[in-house]
Parts: sequence; structure tokens; C-alpha cells
Amino acid sequence: MDKLTPINKSDADKWRKDVEDMFQEIADTYEKINTFISMGMDKGWRLKLLKRLKHYYDPSHPVLDIGCGPGSLSALAKKHLPEARFLSSDICPRFLEIAANSGNAQDVLRLSASDLPFKNECTSAVTSAFVLRNLPDLERFYKECYRILRPGGVIAMLDLTQPKFKPISFFHSLYMALALPLGAKIYGSRIEAYEYLDRSIKNCLAPQDMNALLEKCGFTVKHTDSLCLGTVTIYTAVKE
Repeated sequence: MDKLTPINKSDADKWRKDVEDMFQEIADTYEKINTFISMGMDKGWRLKLLKRLKHYYDPSHPVLDIGCGPGSLSALAKKHLPEARFLSSDICPRFLEIAANSGNAQDVLRLSASDLPFKNECTSAVTSAFVLRNLPDLERFYKECYRILRPGGVIAMLDLTQPKFKPISFFHSLYMALALPLGAKIYGSRIEAYEYLDRSIKNCLAPQDMNALLEKCGFTVKHTDSLCLGTVTIYTAVKE
């Protein structure tokens, strides 16, 4: 892509293709810039997600990680949740290549989160980190998760959110607007791509709206963990 422009989510196919192309271009620097922007806190957020996951999932069935990127979550799970079998999935081929070649992920597969190619009730958990705001149809995604989860299965989702407290929201928006391009410049990545990621935060539902959507799709919300002054949220919900 020569130019990244605002994308209309109503055109789901174009949205998916543009997001795939964007991440394909920045895959090699994505993890470094994430760590730079979060000042290293992103690892702790993923560990918190794994702790929530541990209380609900069934280790006899696999965990599907959506939008695995370079395999950061499955890499942490090897140490902190070694009995879990992660299926690391992404729409971006370069991310899957990095995840597999680095040893971060054992099983990788390319798929779209809107159409999960699995039979009903075959997984114990679905996870994601920093993915939800990039999906064109969250309701469709959650219904697909509900379909493939076994009874008692869990979804654990981590994403950025906009803080309720306006002064924090203002300074967080300012920080992201400055830090994302700076990180891209330092690590030699596409500045335009990270400008999109900054804008994408505005696509995030407020936690109460996200929980309402989860319940609409059949889930029972167990935990809503607000972290880092409300700029990050972990959603844990169960298919009962």
C-alpha cells in the first residue's frame, strides 16, 4: 500500500485485505515497537490474560489464538501455561513465518477471524491480544467463537481501550500520537501504518458495550480487568 487511508468497516473484504497488507509490511518491527510504546508493560498484560485463562480452560483441548502476530502469547504460555496446546493463527503470512521460525509457536495456521474453519465445540479457549479493533464485524467473530468452543469454554481478549476519565484520555491520545510515529522511525518501519493503529483505538468499544455484545452472543462475562489507567482491558467470558 502506497497510502493508508481510513477504511470503511462496512466493506469487510476490503478491510481485511488492507489490514493484512499493512501488517505484512510492518511484521518484522511490530513486536519491538509494541514493547517500546508500552514501555515493556505489554508482557505483563499478556501474563494477566494467561492467568485468567488458566482458571477456565480445559488442557485436553486446544487454545485458538487469534491474530497471534509473532507468537508472543504462545511463547509466554510455554513457560507459564506449559500444558496448553496453542493453535497460533493470523491473517498475515509474515507473522506466521516469524512465529514458527522463532520457536514462539508450534502450530500455526492462516485464517480469517470472521470464518473459523473448525467444527462445532472443538476448542477449550479462544484468545487474542490487540486484535479486536482490527476486526470488521465483532459480533460475527464472537458468534464464531461461541460455535467452536466446548461448553464451559472461555474467551480471553486483551485490547486497548479509551479511558473514561477525560484528562487521562487526552494525554493517552497525545502520547500515542507521538510515540507510535517515533517508534516507527526508530525501528525503520512504516509511519503511516502506525498512524492507522493510532486511529484504530477509536474503533474499540467501551468495556460496558463490549460486555453487552459478549452477552448478546451467548457468553457469560466473568471478568473485565481494566489496566494501565483504563487504557488496556482484558475481557474474560465463558460459554456456559
